[in-house]
Amino acid sequence: MSHRRVDAIVFDLDATLINLGGFVDWKKANEEIVQDYLKNDCNPSLIKECSAEGLFNMLDQMYQRLKDTKGAEKAEEIQGSVYDILGKYERIGVDSCTLMDGCTDILGWLKDIDIPLGICTSNSPRSAEAALKMQGIREYFKIVVGRTVGVPMKPDPAQLRICFDGLHVDPNNGVMVGDSHKDIIAGKKLGAYTVGIPVYFTKLELMKEAGVDIIIDDLSELKLVIESL
Repeated sequence: MSHRRVDAIVFDLDATLINLGGFVDWKKANEEIVQDYLKNDCNPSLIKECSAEGLFNMLDQMYQRLKDTKGAEKAEEIQGSVYDILGKYERIGVDSCTLMDGCTDILGWLKDIDIPLGICTSNSPRSAEAALKMQGIREYFKIVVGRTVGVPMKPDPAQLRICFDGLHVDPNNGVMVGDSHKDIIAGKKLGAYTVGIPVYFTKLELMKEAGVDIIIDDLSELKLVIESL
């Protein structure tokens, strides 16, 4: 049996390591973001069309469409504005966030065997950093890549590529761990080994369709997965 090199592991953040989203008022954030788009003279029909698949899809799709209609500079200005709004709501949630089961144990073990770790998240960098520090686990990660103006979010692999580059690791020798099919798609596009940890809102069939390499029930099972590679 051939063995796979594991030179680094990249984790999604929310619902993978930390429950942050459970304490964010996504509905109010969405409403305020829509109002901000309207204040920036965005077409209401376009907003409605782009919001059909949820908040984060709206953010990426609106940016792409606004580049075509208003130009790259204006699109980035608007995206920065709506990202600031979302970051405000996420930061409120940080004060109540909690660790996912088994988080500190697996991070401690990975530190002991000296595997470099990173975070690739659709949360804002500020919120991600604050949540990691609040929960006392920031020290485990060499790089944290969060939502950035002009950089598409997962399932696009752009953020994940930045993360692996920052770790100086070929993604083919890396592992991506997340709770969403978007994490898996991004990982597969770069050739990483992918580990899915479904939570209650995970679209499990989409995760399987994305070609996830293995699905585990919680973080404690990751040790056996890494040892088997």
